Amino acid sequence: MTVSERALEGSSTRADQVRQRRVRRTRQVERARKVEIPKRRKTRRPRRRVDLVLSAETGAQIQVRALPAGYIGMRIFCAAVLLLCGLTWLQFLQSPAYRLVQPEIGGAQMLTPAQIRSLAGVEGQSLFLVDPRAVEGRLEEVAEVEEATVTLGWPNRVRIALREREPLAAWDAGGRIWWISTDGVAYIQHGERNDLIHIQSDDGVLNFEGTPQDPVISPTVLEAAETLQREFPQVGAWRFDRQRGLGFVDEKGRRVYFGIEGDMRVKASIYRAIAARLDERGQTATLISVEDAAAPYFSVES
Repeated sequence: MTVSERALEGSSTRADQVRQRRVRRTRQVERARKVEIPKRRKTRRPRRRVDLVLSAETGAQIQVRALPAGYIGMRIFCAAVLLLCGLTWLQFLQSPAYRLVQPEIGGAQMLTPAQIRSLAGVEGQSLFLVDPRAVEGRLEEVAEVEEATVTLGWPNRVRIALREREPLAAWDAGGRIWWISTDGVAYIQHGERNDLIHIQSDDGVLNFEGTPQDPVISPTVLEAAETLQREFPQVGAWRFDRQRGLGFVDEKGRRVYFGIEGDMRVKASIYRAIAARLDERGQTATLISVEDAAAPYFSVES
């Protein structure tokens, strides 16, 4: 070391000397090299080898490579199973053994078996393609049917059980007879019955604007008619008026109206009292109104 280098070294401060020692102590850490992992090569399936031995005169042996052995993968297996299932399902659908025969019908009183079979539309169809809920919906669209139950049986049987709406009244609307159930639903007349309440009205009183399942008249009117029929069993036909409600013509020729609301038994008693008073006095009346039980009145001929 020269004199000048020593002089320069001596002139450095103590802090510089400490930093130089730290630098000498610091290890130089090299970045780790990236380890390359060799890719795994796909192993080929070994091919079969066929050795052909020639005759001794030829004095040679030839090695001929054979074609690779067949391999059935999972996709091919699944496709084969799916195809087999499809063919089996198609065979079931087309088999005559599973086509529904004429349905068994129970609970029908008004609708004929031919009408029910036509509405159901299941005869001749495959058992696997018929939806019982859909068939029940078609049957319940008819006004006569209140509830329908369809049951399928193996291999080609079907049973239809109906609960029909029981008629309460035979309603003559301007010359057209309708049967009315207790919930106000109307349907055409089916034969003759003597146990129904007969009601007459003008045409247009019954409302047929809705579906066949919608009531055409308020059930309150039918409840009032049922009660009045029990009170006056001798009445052959009741008259319904839009403003006055239910009424009839009594044996004296008097027009009697009861309305459609209130206690009909109380109104019947009021009418009997008024009629008895008129008979005692010998008065001739043309109208007795008990539409309002609190304010009944009658009209007397002058």
